[in-house]
Amino acid sequence: MAILACMNQSPPSDIRLAVAVEAILAGLGALRVILRNPRAREPVIKPDGSPVTAGDLAVQMAVCSVLAKRTPQWMVVGEEGEASVLGDAGAEILARAVAAVRESMGSDAPSDPSIFLANHPKPEGSTWWTVDPIDGTKGFRSARHYALCLALIENERATVGVLSCPTLVMGKNLLYIGSDEQYGTVYAALKGHGAWKFQPATGVTQLPNSAVRLHRPKHAAPTWRVCDSIEGGSRAERMRGIMSATGLTWNSVSLDSQCKYALVAEGVADCFMRVPASYGAEKVWDHAPGAVVAEEAGARISDLAGKPLVFAGDSLDQNVGTLACDGEIYPVICATASTHLARATKSVEPKSTEPKSTGLQG
Repeated sequence: MAILACMNQSPPSDIRLAVAVEAILAGLGALRVILRNPRAREPVIKPDGSPVTAGDLAVQMAVCSVLAKRTPQWMVVGEEGEASVLGDAGAEILARAVAAVRESMGSDAPSDPSIFLANHPKPEGSTWWTVDPIDGTKGFRSARHYALCLALIENERATVGVLSCPTLVMGKNLLYIGSDEQYGTVYAALKGHGAWKFQPATGVTQLPNSAVRLHRPKHAAPTWRVCDSIEGGSRAERMRGIMSATGLTWNSVSLDSQCKYALVAEGVADCFMRVPASYGAEKVWDHAPGAVVAEEAGARISDLAGKPLVFAGDSLDQNVGTLACDGEIYPVICATASTHLARATKSVEPKSTEPKSTGLQG
């Protein structure tokens, strides 16, 4: 368990941070309404094969409703779009989500919350929001860890990040999975100013002055803790291969979603990496919120080649994977990952079909 600073420090008075927290808490309120329905966790499968629930839709619509009202000048790039609600099954969960937003937001709810499911894959301007309403939908469906995630992007860098982790309970071991009928823990960070956490209560609409300032504690144990995916798969195996090649003593901490970034921020985990996938680059909403929180708590953030994360669109296509890491082991993990991935790329390069030269002149 991480050792936190004994004193509580008030967060800075910054409209960007205040709006982000207000928006995420609105999403959390809509989710709590959804959770009263016994079918709350039932998914519909999207065209890309991933699941979506009424919870995903309700959170995104509530978050975007606040952002549209408070910062109408900035567009929002969200994970869920019009393709999430195709067919009769999609229409059914959309109706359930719309009802939840209207109930939770009352008179502040827009007349048609579904307008916030319009597709915006390419952000306009230098400043925009990105939201992943429920990161770790499989975790949400299985009553494991998941997170509501929001970040502000300015000039291709994430400057504000908020994570609502409904099953992370303050005062408990952070691997303990609490009931998401409670509010869990909210993490918030502002680039250059620090990170905070608090346990929200009914009616809380902003980051309270009693939020605890987060500092990563100095690592003292002989074994480093690396976040792993519960789902496993080839990417997890490649991550383990990189860690084994570092020569470090380590073990894995398995959980879903951007809660991994929260664990790195707390010092409960020391490393979280995502190796490149064969099917495309990482999505901006999967990393921007958590990356700000972890970095402002004291972790090192980059891609696996040591390059800063570039949030230029909906994908991190200018980066090679991602890495959030304790500063002490960051250099060795980054160097090992770069070497490992370079070798892997070279091993799959197609062989030339051109005849080899004999070195003789014709």
